[in-house]
Amino acid sequence: MHTILDPISASQLDAYLDQTEAALEQQDDADLDPELIQAGLKASMDGQRFRADTLASAGRLFRLWLRAGDPAAALRVIEGDGRDALAALPAAERPDWDLTLAFWRLEPLFALDDAAALRATLDAAFALLTSLPGALQYDKAWGHLDEQATRAGAHALSRRCAAARNALQHADPERAAYRAWDDALMAVRQAQSFALEGQETQAGEAAARATASLATAGPEQDIDVDDWLRIGHALFQIAPEAIDGVVRQVRALTPASTVFFARRDIDVRVARLEALTLHRQGARDQALARLVLGRSVIRGDDDDRYAAIMLDWLLEAGRHDDAARLAFESVFHERQVSAEHGTHAALRAVSEGLAGQLYWQLALAYAGMADDTMEVRGDESEAAYVHRHLALARAQAHAHPAIDAVEALFLIKSAGDYHQALPLLETAARDLSLAQSDVLFKLWVARIRVHGAQAALAMPFVPASSAGSCYNLGVNLGYNLKEQLPEGVTVPKDEIKALAARYYEIGLARFEAFVMSGEGNARDGHAHTYSMLCNNLAIYYRHDKSDAAAALPLHHKGIAASPFSEHYQGVLNCHRNSGDDAAMIDGAEQLWHYSADHGYSRHDPADYIDDVAAALHRLGRGTDIAIWLQRLDEWWASLEQDERAEYEKPYVRAVTSVLYHLAHSQPDDAMLRLDAMLPRVRTAATPYTSRMAAHALRTAGRFERAQAMYAEALRQVKPDDAWHETQRKAIVEGVAECKRLQRAAKPWWKVW
Repeated sequence: MHTILDPISASQLDAYLDQTEAALEQQDDADLDPELIQAGLKASMDGQRFRADTLASAGRLFRLWLRAGDPAAALRVIEGDGRDALAALPAAERPDWDLTLAFWRLEPLFALDDAAALRATLDAAFALLTSLPGALQYDKAWGHLDEQATRAGAHALSRRCAAARNALQHADPERAAYRAWDDALMAVRQAQSFALEGQETQAGEAAARATASLATAGPEQDIDVDDWLRIGHALFQIAPEAIDGVVRQVRALTPASTVFFARRDIDVRVARLEALTLHRQGARDQALARLVLGRSVIRGDDDDRYAAIMLDWLLEAGRHDDAARLAFESVFHERQVSAEHGTHAALRAVSEGLAGQLYWQLALAYAGMADDTMEVRGDESEAAYVHRHLALARAQAHAHPAIDAVEALFLIKSAGDYHQALPLLETAARDLSLAQSDVLFKLWVARIRVHGAQAALAMPFVPASSAGSCYNLGVNLGYNLKEQLPEGVTVPKDEIKALAARYYEIGLARFEAFVMSGEGNARDGHAHTYSMLCNNLAIYYRHDKSDAAAALPLHHKGIAASPFSEHYQGVLNCHRNSGDDAAMIDGAEQLWHYSADHGYSRHDPADYIDDVAAALHRLGRGTDIAIWLQRLDEWWASLEQDERAEYEKPYVRAVTSVLYHLAHSQPDDAMLRLDAMLPRVRTAATPYTSRMAAHALRTAGRFERAQAMYAEALRQVKPDDAWHETQRKAIVEGVAECKRLQRAAKPWWKVW
């Protein structure tokens, strides 16, 4: 006799869903076999009965059944519990949820491969979406329905979705400036849909409508280079003959004033589009030639996918030696996408015995020791796998710098054997293509470990393979060297900083040469890396060489290439160091506004606003000081409580200093604020802050109170501390000035 279980519902169902979803997340994080996870979930759910009494819980339950691999059960939840919950809603809420249920039905129907039911549901969703009031005809809903129709092969319906979405966009007054773009995008979707149906003529006509929409756009339409490139990438497979026109439009829309990385960035993107088009047209050699520039990594890239495309094209062309070298390069430099792609290509090439076995074997050897590709080893140990492929590579060429590079890195990784690795690294580093940042960093570490710091730093300089490697190496030398050395081994800081700066300088030259010529390493075109390099080198010039004049143009170059807040901070610091008050104030304005608009986690207005106030006072612009005091308070109000504890003393110091400068032009306002601040000044108990409070009181004519505050400041001076002694001197001078002003303020007849 079977016991009929009461269904789990309401709060019990919510608890069950919470626990089950949390358990699945833990299993995913533990990298358990997905099939085992699914089987366990299915067994657990099969032993229960559920009743979802809200649409939210119905949605969670149906997705859980999908995860368990039971789309039929998921569909039953929608048709049963989902429909019941829908019927219980107020009439005004039902249309929107009715559409949601239709969208939910699509996923289990795809899994069940029920073509008739799927098409009926798509048609019903189209009818529902069309019937909704305008406010509910969501743009994203039309896009989603278009995607699902395409997925189901319902291409005519997808074109109707694209047209309906376009009509909705035309009805939106806020999109008035984007009508030409919206029309072009609709035509692209239609072209893609016709192409999937095999209707080439109609596809070509739709593609022509897409480009014509942009080409004939009026001056009120917002059309730019990015729009043309997006359309080009969407159409090159459908209408490759249209791409020449797209490129002409890109060139025409590129302002003559576009300079530096922005222009080269466009060149790279155009080269990619032209390469893809040429390959589509069967001109493989020409496509490969354009991809030499096109594979350059630029700011908009998250990965190295164009190197993976080039690898495939080289293999198609039978250029196996070139393909092997590119696969090794991608794996050896551990590049996202192309490293994994190169690893799989190497596996196939080895099994097929293709030419270039030296580099195919080395690609596999390095893949076996790199974090992102180590799965290539399977169940074989790392040491056995790497040694096996190194031996196969040595069989191809006993002495080869690429073999030395991989072997040296493995000796260090597996055994920390810098002595045996050093001669291999020295040999490898002479081949510029192998001199990536990791090789050179470990070379310098090995030199120091084997020869000692002074002797190592006197050894020949070794250039890096790319501008990006120069930057990475400079960072590693500047910030990560100490942790790679044995305890007790020290290196002269100034010489290491100079070595890092030398790599930055070479990287700077490499980046700028690429921008000027379009030729160089594939890693020489990344504008943001260039900008970070400019920042680090500027810091070195300003901080270590006391050369603000050399640092300032680097910050401006970085801002032109890829701005971020540290550059604006650097510009301010350069002008502050050089004593240019007006320029420093302008720099502070730019820093304040850029940080407000773009964020700056290390933004510390307490570090510079008091200097801005001083500069405004010196320039006779005292009325502007109140603006900066308000900004200082805005920053303080934005801080969390733990941050306020950290910044309390700097904030009190900055406010007190600003009030001193404000007291010259607005003494009453300054005193009103200072009276409220004095308890925090006394708590801070630092001679500088107390001295500035005394200066403010003195400037406002509160001489007796100023004398008392100067006395407090003197008590806070620590003996035998050089900085405190400078404060003592300034306090004593302040006392004398206070007494002089107090005497001068007395009427001539008042002798007491």
